[in-house]
Amino acid sequence: MIIKQIFNNNIVSTLDDNHQELLVLGRGIGFNSHVGDPIHQNQIEKIFRLQDATIYEKFKATVMQVPIEILQVTDDIVSLARTQLNKKISDGIYVSLSDHIHFATERIQKNMIVRNPLSWEVQHFYKAEYDVAKEALTLLKERLNIEFPKEEICNIALHFINAEVNDSMNDVTHLMQLLQEIMNIIKYHFSIEYDEDSISYFRFITHLKYFCQRVITHASYDDAEEYLYEVVKKNYQESFNCIRKIKTFILKNYGYTMTHSEQLYLTLHVERLVKNKPVQ
Repeated sequence: MIIKQIFNNNIVSTLDDNHQELLVLGRGIGFNSHVGDPIHQNQIEKIFRLQDATIYEKFKATVMQVPIEILQVTDDIVSLARTQLNKKISDGIYVSLSDHIHFATERIQKNMIVRNPLSWEVQHFYKAEYDVAKEALTLLKERLNIEFPKEEICNIALHFINAEVNDSMNDVTHLMQLLQEIMNIIKYHFSIEYDEDSISYFRFITHLKYFCQRVITHASYDDAEEYLYEVVKKNYQESFNCIRKIKTFILKNYGYTMTHSEQLYLTLHVERLVKNKPVQ
């Protein structure tokens, strides 16, 4: 391999046999080197081969700012996620996750802990991603010698979730349509306007997005205790009646039957969303 471009002392680029550009990481690999020099195998620690040209250009900009240790551990975390989750994960995660880890280390050094309001949703509906993120924290401690707070588990898990590629979810318009339909049912049932700046609204939209994905992919989820389901049904009757409208609409238009678990948690989110909201 021949050096095509030198980014810094630790990162250079080269071309493979198909003339595709690769990023090559290695401590000191670019030091005292020149374009056209050969890359020795014993200098190579990581090779990044990103298929998407747009993502590749963003990643090249990222490697100029992110320390090599973070790029290396990011690659290991992505490999761990791809192996354990057994899902196709977009190469874009190299950009987003390495950038996140970089800034997280700076926040930790300043004793700034960022709590993610979506922790409950991620833990409950994306347990596999959450578990891998817990392992990622162990890797970060081992490689960077930094104790990341448990709040970062949710943040890292969200990077996995956002990077997961599911061909059946490519119809974003379809997803947005279903979201809007459900939001309209809630809006007109309670005659409210949404406070789009509130945490309740943010949490609800995120929860609803994941629910809509399950509707479209027909990936049902149910682990609700019947006792809890009955308690919620009794104590939040108006919100539950609204969910029954949504259940009927989805069954009729999407052929999807809401589980008790989905009805339970959606009721709780709706209750929080509409509580003390101004009437139209």
